[in-house]
Amino acid sequence: MAETTTDEILSAINNFASKVEDRFDGIDKRFDGIDKRFDGLDARVDGLDARVGRLENQMVTKDYLDSKLADLRGDFVMAIRREDEKVEVLVGKLQKENSLSAVSAQAVLKIKPLARI
Repeated sequence: MAETTTDEILSAINNFASKVEDRFDGIDKRFDGIDKRFDGLDARVDGLDARVGRLENQMVTKDYLDSKLADLRGDFVMAIRREDEKVEVLVGKLQKENSLSAVSAQAVLKIKPLARI
C-alpha cells in the first residue's frame, strides 16, 4: 500500500472543508429567504390581534342574546294579550247591541291566541 503524504491529507481536508462550506452557504441563503418572509410579521400579528380584540368586544354573548330574546317574547305576549282583551271588549259590545249572536260571540271568544296561565 502506498503511503499518503501530508500534502494529500491536507488537500483532502481542504476539499472536504470547501464542500461543507458550500453547503453551509446554501443553507444560509435559504435562511435569508425565510427571514425575509418573516419580516413585518410582528406588525401583521399586532394588527391581527387588534382586529380580533375589536371583534371580541363587538360579539354578543349567548346570555345577552337569551336575555334580549326573552324580553322580546315578553313584549310580544303583552301585545297579543292586549289585542285579545280588545277583541273580548268588542265582542261584548257587539253582543249588547244585538249585532252579534251569542253563538257567534262564543265561537269568536273560543279562539285564544295564547293559553292563559
